Amino acid sequence: MKVLFDHQIFSYVYGGASKYFTMLLKYLPRECWDTTTLLTSNEYVRAEKLMPFTLKKYFRGQTVLQEYLNRPYSNFMIKKKCYDIFHQTNFGTYCLDKIGSKPMVTTYHDANLSTIDPHPELVERQRVSLERADSVIVVSENTKKDLLQLFKVDEAKVSVIYHGIEIPDLSKLNHERIVERPYILYVGRRTFYKNFDNFVKACSLVISTFPDIQVVCTSSCFSNKEYSKFKSLGIEDNMKAICCDEADMVRLYRDAIAFVFPSFYEGFGMPILESWSCNCPVVLSTASCFPEIAADAGLYFAADSVDEMFSQIMKVIEDDALKETLRQRGTERLKKFSWERCANEHLKVYQSLAD
Repeated sequence: MKVLFDHQIFSYVYGGASKYFTMLLKYLPRECWDTTTLLTSNEYVRAEKLMPFTLKKYFRGQTVLQEYLNRPYSNFMIKKKCYDIFHQTNFGTYCLDKIGSKPMVTTYHDANLSTIDPHPELVERQRVSLERADSVIVVSENTKKDLLQLFKVDEAKVSVIYHGIEIPDLSKLNHERIVERPYILYVGRRTFYKNFDNFVKACSLVISTFPDIQVVCTSSCFSNKEYSKFKSLGIEDNMKAICCDEADMVRLYRDAIAFVFPSFYEGFGMPILESWSCNCPVVLSTASCFPEIAADAGLYFAADSVDEMFSQIMKVIEDDALKETLRQRGTERLKKFSWERCANEHLKVYQSLAD
């Protein structure tokens, strides 16, 4: 059995969806998959050495170059039909008229484009792809519920498969701290649905009680607008933006007081697993899939309540016994998530279509 993965998602440098597909390829038997990706700038693929040609540094026109090379090759490989199953890695519809009768799988990660960040033209692509797919994989029960509410998809062809995690060997890491002062960790983009504004307000209340605490945010540098917001709250010296690689992310999780995940919506919430794998307590909102994924291994607050968020962060700062309980529960909860299990469940889906 051969599964063909197209190039689409590997045009992104980072992102949860590209991490998922990279780890899926890593843990599937090598002989059972192929890809239409000739050139990629994806950092996860480069780290895992899964594809021969990767771009190490960003340059102007990089995305155009990748598409210029990868799209024609994808068209050629899909038309050639030297595969049993096609797994569409994103919702570009260029491939649909070339598959013929070959079984197709697509993965639906979240409902952001339909709800939190509406893009009708992209939702239409999703609709067309979902209708054509013979099997749809979703990353949580909550995402399955959203999918069935938003699209006319036969529930019988939907499979819930959780993401996995690779647990780092903390003993082999550099023991020096990246950030010397105690800090709260925020991971990811800072768009509206991530609830960053309320997070900053809650942190300003924490800092008024513990002035030495910093707030470390990964992803991109702060904008002038963000910096002005920090200054208006009197916390500009406590806010720190760090852009780092995977190895340094592990160190940031390891040394944080807690990881706070304030989002209004997520499809799965990969940083929850990453935090647990580094023995970092998780404080998160009750929104969307979070109670499903974190269960009793997180400390919860209502996403729209700054006071609740502040209160829960303070509990973790002040209560060492609670911190240890959250760490232990996180370690236990992690046993439910592995890339081996994720890959095996995908294999079952592929085999059901190939039979």
